[in-house]
Amino acid sequence: MNNKLITLFLIFVGLFVSALFSQRGELLWLAFPFLMYMAIGLIKFPALDTIHLQAQRLVCRTNSNGQPVVEVEVTIQNMGGTLPCVQVIDSEPDGMKIITGQTGVMTSVFKGGEASLKYSFVEKRGWYTWKSAHVRISDPLGLMNSDLTLPAAAEISIQPERDNFKRLPLRPHSTLHAPGSIPARQAGSGTDFWGVRLYHPGDSLRWLDWRMNARHPGKFFTREFEREEVADIGLILDARIETDQSVGEDSLFEYSVGAAASLAEGFIGQGNRVSLLVLGKTIIRVFPGYGKHQLNRILKCLSGVKSSSSGKVIGFHYLPLEMFSNRALLVVLSPLSRFDSLFFPSLRAAGYKAMLISPDPYTFIYQTLSKDTDCQRAFFLTRQERRIQLQSISRLNIRVIDWQVGQPLYPLIRSSLGHIRGHGEMGEEYGG
Repeated sequence: MNNKLITLFLIFVGLFVSALFSQRGELLWLAFPFLMYMAIGLIKFPALDTIHLQAQRLVCRTNSNGQPVVEVEVTIQNMGGTLPCVQVIDSEPDGMKIITGQTGVMTSVFKGGEASLKYSFVEKRGWYTWKSAHVRISDPLGLMNSDLTLPAAAEISIQPERDNFKRLPLRPHSTLHAPGSIPARQAGSGTDFWGVRLYHPGDSLRWLDWRMNARHPGKFFTREFEREEVADIGLILDARIETDQSVGEDSLFEYSVGAAASLAEGFIGQGNRVSLLVLGKTIIRVFPGYGKHQLNRILKCLSGVKSSSSGKVIGFHYLPLEMFSNRALLVVLSPLSRFDSLFFPSLRAAGYKAMLISPDPYTFIYQTLSKDTDCQRAFFLTRQERRIQLQSISRLNIRVIDWQVGQPLYPLIRSSLGHIRGHGEMGEEYGG
């Protein structure tokens, strides 16, 4: 029963009571069409024990006019009697704009027939989950209805866009003692020549250095190669809304997420062990791991992460750094707030090697600023304050990349690492 039926019933009762009190037969005849209208609706409404429906949902990614989109199709199968009026309603994904189709459809479904709806929305980073579909069954006049919630679960993860980072020239000072691709500055199995030593029983004969053997008769020498091991990389992503900036639908945080995904793919592709910490309303952890499975875990985490706030400013000092080994190289991706520079001295005091990739928020929002003198002066001062902050961090032997997000990140990383190769501790940490 709905409001329409209640209204018709009240009109009928009013006319009927008025006819009784006034003893006017024309009022009774006037009430008769309303009674017939309600009777037809009740007769045409299907019996509840004849309603047997099943729902199925199909979600896929495709291209529409060169634009990546997500297509959703919900199909309702009628396993019972004929239904004269079926309305299928699906929940619209949060924050998504439907570009084709619709999330609701009304039709009739015969016994053994189907009703379906299709719609698509622009592909955007996120984790989308559907649990059910809503179905409303009614008579042709819309007087009676019955609402059903049918299970129709599906989910899809839209991963962040990633740049193809080629081999990153990182050579951490400390590595994990497991075979990998990072030179460990120790003799062992590898591809790069390390040195020559006296032959020991059990050494492979294929590595004998015949030139040295010829110079020193009676002695045998064997070649050694630099051992290649695995690096331990920890990614720290700043997801605080206080450090995020937006220009229209463009967000500075999205660039940080894309950079984190690209770095994770690059490091894991080189065989390294990678972990992830996300600082936002809550702290999200992806513990260290290797291989494609670990990459999928990190990308799944980055697919659903959003910039958020807990109502108070949370600093980096809340991070549980104990999840990283003391051999880890920590890569921090953050635009930085005013007091975040206090975190990095404690990071270095704990013995961690670190690198900071800081998207520049001021250059990002510059086009939206007023061009009057006072605004430009304020912009200049804040830029100088940020420059001083980054310089104070770099003095801690932490490599800092001041990233204007309009520039590709990989050349900046490669150029930065190339400039420090062989220069003291920083060269040992990164360039070798």
